[in-house]
Amino acid sequence: MKNGNIYNIGQTVNGVSKFMWFNNTWYYFVEELSYEYQYDQQDLTKLVTENEFDEVKLLGNIFEIFK
Repeated sequence: MKNGNIYNIGQTVNGVSKFMWFNNTWYYFVEELSYEYQYDQQDLTKLVTENEFDEVKLLGNIFEIFK
């Protein structure tokens, strides 16, 4: 995982399916605001890295999108 990557995890958590990995912390990624993911950081990391059901999609990187 690269700092600034944005993922769509293929399911929703509190109505959000897009998350950003930034400075070793997960953030909900919504157009209006990104805020820190409040649940188990390791569970979300495992979901993204293992992608067991091939549902997690890399959408891009925040640093490349907003150049």
